[in-house]
Amino acid sequence: MRRAAAALVFALAALPVPATGQAPGGPPRVQALACVPHSFPQRTQRSFAVDPTDDRILYVGVEQEGFFKSVDGGATWLRADAGLKAWARNDGSGLPCFEEFYETVINAKSPAQLCIARAGGPGLLSSPTSAGTNGVYCSNDGAATWTQRVGPSMNTAAVTLAIDPTDFNTMYVGVNGGPCSNPPPVCASGTYFNTRGSIYKTTDGGATWRELDALYISDLRVVALRIDEANPNVIVAGTFAKLPAGGPGNFGEAPQRGVLRSTDGGRTWSASLRGMSADPREQALLELAVAPRNALRVYATASSNAGYWSADGGVTLTRTARMNVATFDPHDAAGLHLLGATDDSITESRDGGRTWQTKARLPGEYARERGLPTHMVWSRIDARHVFLSGPRATVFESRDGGATWRQILSADRLPR
Repeated sequence: MRRAAAALVFALAALPVPATGQAPGGPPRVQALACVPHSFPQRTQRSFAVDPTDDRILYVGVEQEGFFKSVDGGATWLRADAGLKAWARNDGSGLPCFEEFYETVINAKSPAQLCIARAGGPGLLSSPTSAGTNGVYCSNDGAATWTQRVGPSMNTAAVTLAIDPTDFNTMYVGVNGGPCSNPPPVCASGTYFNTRGSIYKTTDGGATWRELDALYISDLRVVALRIDEANPNVIVAGTFAKLPAGGPGNFGEAPQRGVLRSTDGGRTWSASLRGMSADPREQALLELAVAPRNALRVYATASSNAGYWSADGGVTLTRTARMNVATFDPHDAAGLHLLGATDDSITESRDGGRTWQTKARLPGEYARERGLPTHMVWSRIDARHVFLSGPRATVFESRDGGATWRQILSADRLPR
């Protein structure tokens, strides 16, 4: 897959012990590793987030580099990764090396509370590999400090995270349900950590987790989890599977689940491929967006050349233009207004994703050869304020609904 489930490619000289991100008094005292990205450097995935009550407060996790915060709308950025586990680099710099930050969620009722999903290869908290640094981390002080919240038997390859809007202690995490990617003696050949579903739930803020019976099939990844903000018992998930397991894999060789849906808080699930192409590559979903004020409106991006819109919560999907990323306007009660990004353009839909029109050129550094955007975030305060993030620690903002953009973060501006 281009994005989900891709870990940093580490050159392991031994089986090391992880260290925390900020190490007072010197570099982490662990076996040093090469810090090399899987594909494009300094990826941000869906880690960029905006405080829903103050869109000057911004967060972003950057592969290799760490987690960062701005309180002035991106004019300046501060390192905010105390408590996040990392690895020592073998380049003599003494800097930690961080695996991928996949998604950041913020408590709308108490924005100083936020959690992040971090993923590399599948593994356990006790794994003597990079898997021990991953999973779910939460902060109660606006990212000043972090605590890892992962159960001992839980697969730590956390790709997506969703929070009950009425209870921040109730979380769902979707994981890479593929096999352990480490050879013996770390893992026996064909070791899997998921058997029931690639979704876990906690009701106590991550102190304990249980694997939900979410229609697991071999090598299933849950890449997007979204909760109905009006009814938190309704959860929608985008999924894909790849075979043969363990290697780069092929979407076309694997059975697919498409969209998973629960209406009872994760107790039971249904899967739907209704309306999708018969080609498994166009049933394998890489992104899924749900309208914040009308959860019946869904847009999904398939791995091949298809996009889908839905007006019934993902039960039935209709083919449309493919967006690499798309987001619904949280100010639109009908759930018909979206912005998206293709390989070269910013696009807009006014009919729930059925049709799309070009709004602007893709801004700045983004290009297929340098890495395309991976996330788009709409301000909850200002309907004209939109953000776009991607690899190379790149973040842009638009103040006119996506017509024009300016850059507010790049790799050379990251604090050391």
